[in-house]
Amino acid sequence: MEAVVIKSPGRVVLTQVEDPSVGPGEVAIAVKAAGLCGTDLHIYQGEFPASLPLIPGHEFAGEVIEIGQEVSTISVGDRVTVDPNVPCRRCSFCKSHKEHLCRQFKAYGVNLPGGFAQRVVVREENIYSIGELSYEQGALIEPLACVLHGVELVGVNPGEEVLIFGVGPIGLLLAQVCKIKGASTVAAVDLFQEKLDFAKALGVDETFRNSPVLPRQIAERGRFDLVIDATGVPKVVEALPKYVQDGGRILYFGVCPQGTQIKLDPFDVYRRELKIFGTFSLLANFLPAINLVKSGRVNVEAVISHKLALREIRQAFELASDRDSRKILLFPSQLGGE
Repeated sequence: MEAVVIKSPGRVVLTQVEDPSVGPGEVAIAVKAAGLCGTDLHIYQGEFPASLPLIPGHEFAGEVIEIGQEVSTISVGDRVTVDPNVPCRRCSFCKSHKEHLCRQFKAYGVNLPGGFAQRVVVREENIYSIGELSYEQGALIEPLACVLHGVELVGVNPGEEVLIFGVGPIGLLLAQVCKIKGASTVAAVDLFQEKLDFAKALGVDETFRNSPVLPRQIAERGRFDLVIDATGVPKVVEALPKYVQDGGRILYFGVCPQGTQIKLDPFDVYRRELKIFGTFSLLANFLPAINLVKSGRVNVEAVISHKLALREIRQAFELASDRDSRKILLFPSQLGGE
């Protein structure tokens, strides 16, 4: 089969690899759509721990084409998406229902072969039916599930005001979910006016260009109850306390390069009773994410900006490095959707 392989940091190839075999309790999926995530870019750039060489891709959907022995809930022909997380189920975190913090945590597309291939084999328990959703929508369930986990972790109370830095695909999903959770105002900050205009059309209430005058602008309009970083840019993360009101909350959602350090005034955190949260991956959020998309309350297709064939993987990584793009979808067998 044809697959994308990250050989080493900065080196990616499209190559032929052996079709993976299906073992007991496993299912083979013909990948129909796969999303390129910021984490994939970090893996490619050597900024995120992964098992190289690797077939990346942890956001994907497709059609079941083969089932192994002992599989009882999945049938050939099913339209499905995949929770990429593979916890050990034995460590103290797994036994405390914190599987995403598993001491032996693995994930398809990070430590195990992922969805940037024509075929992928996954465990039955990781598969979710998408019913009549498109494969494009199915590929975006995983990032939406991550957003749901982060928002549930930090909490959004009815009537609160939220400020999101970065209106790429994750920022746009965060804005929609915060609205659903009851935020009275969702504002966004970005470098690009075109992205801010798009966010406004999707329902964001206020927008701000990131510039040296931003702290004064926010101080004059009033700080926010919750400030979220969806950029993964250390300098942006470092500045977040300027924009949150006393007693407010900060959420680190964007993935800064491993080993990054920022300056943080602990007295400021202490005196203002700031609460800082980190969020990693997802935790039992796939079914809620699927239901939200089915209901139409979250528009995941709006975050898609490019649709490319698998052979265009280098172009995809170049586009992903351009912060003017949104979600990039790859199609292993063709250009476009179903």
